[in-house]
Amino acid sequence: MLSYQELLRNSLRGDSQAFSEVVRRFSGMARALAARQMRSDAGLAEDAVQEAFLKAYLSLPSLRSLDAFPAWLRSILTTCCAQMLRSRVRDVSLTDLGEVEDLPSDELDPMEHYARLQTRDMVLTTLASLDGIYREAAVQRYVHGRPYEEISAALGVPVGTIKRRLHEVREQLLRKLAGEETSTIRVGYLPISDHLLAMVAHQRHDQANFGIMLRKFLSWTSLAKALVNGTLDAAMIMAPLAMVLRNRGAPLRYVLDCHHEGSAITVRKALLGRKAAGQDWARVLDGATIGLPHARSTHGVLLKSALGFGKDEPGTPRAKYLSPPFLQQPFRRGEIDGFFCAEPWSTLSESRGEGAVLVRSGTIVPGHTCCVLVVTQAFAGQRPRLVCEYLRLLRSAGEYVHARPRESADIQSRYTGVDVTAARHVLESGFISYRDLDPDQARAEQSMQLAVQAGILDRPCSLADFLAPGVA
Repeated sequence: MLSYQELLRNSLRGDSQAFSEVVRRFSGMARALAARQMRSDAGLAEDAVQEAFLKAYLSLPSLRSLDAFPAWLRSILTTCCAQMLRSRVRDVSLTDLGEVEDLPSDELDPMEHYARLQTRDMVLTTLASLDGIYREAAVQRYVHGRPYEEISAALGVPVGTIKRRLHEVREQLLRKLAGEETSTIRVGYLPISDHLLAMVAHQRHDQANFGIMLRKFLSWTSLAKALVNGTLDAAMIMAPLAMVLRNRGAPLRYVLDCHHEGSAITVRKALLGRKAAGQDWARVLDGATIGLPHARSTHGVLLKSALGFGKDEPGTPRAKYLSPPFLQQPFRRGEIDGFFCAEPWSTLSESRGEGAVLVRSGTIVPGHTCCVLVVTQAFAGQRPRLVCEYLRLLRSAGEYVHARPRESADIQSRYTGVDVTAARHVLESGFISYRDLDPDQARAEQSMQLAVQAGILDRPCSLADFLAPGVA
């Protein structure tokens, strides 16, 4: 099989079929990149791909090094996408934003901008040190997510060779992502009130004795992937999802509760008429479509416990899974009848007159645990004192939040971009508690058993191995 460089040389000599083969080999990568650039608008993405290949074909004689063709093509395609977005910005589809795992944001705090730039520069430096063909393979696999078979076909290198070299590249990247500075902990969080302590701790920490690299995620899926792939040392994550990961072999330790209670079911005001008529709140949801933040969420567990485990009766609510930041638009457009997730999203919806709180999670299971802090077993073993220091910092942040809710809401707004008035209302109303955060065997057992009964956890999690209350 000819390499793509040989095909390009034949194309420059006038072989019209050679460039068609180049298009075939690189179309998968190009379409994947265009889909991300165009926010999954298939029509615009396809137009951009076709235009990029045409420009590449016409400009091929100006390409100095044929080895650079893949990166050159991506640059052309990115430019084509940007031009189309500027000219047709109002036509871009936003329907599937909840599924986007690396959505660009203009609301990143300065520290996150710095962290991302540092990570990007490190990755680029590592890739630049590789041989040309393996550098391109690494970009296509780890940046664009292409299958090994497609990379092999595009570059003309056996699949086995690609896999072996990319495994070496991945290990090299992970070692560097761990950082030369071992006294830094990399923590993942979402823009929800449940994770406020991570923001307050980061804001008030002087970074003198150890550093905190705080990374904001917009979906539970992307956070879980980063945790499992080793690009995070710790994360604030929903307890059922953490237990699922642990059952699947992820070496995680549950070291702290992030909060207690703090979520609510919000519905259209029309549905509240059923409750006013004397119906139990659970029956108000009959036949409704409810947005949930993840298939393995605490919210799904609580909802099933309220409706009755094992029941699959006519009128049972239907679930639609969307990340918390992306529940508002579908609710506003009438695509879902309500949603059940962490604050401050319910308070925001009420303040805008779009919905009303039907019931708070503390009414369903008082004092329940939702999100917990997990630390990778490797990091806990290598840096036990740093973990203890970070846990003390989080407990101190909890005291600060209860003593100074307005200042804490200001911090949350700066780190997440959420409305500061809504954030303040959540804290001042006591909808969420940041007290008594040490892992408790009984609470952990309750969370686990409810998840098993709900079918979200396929078997009990070994708390003896998972729970680490003695870390501090």
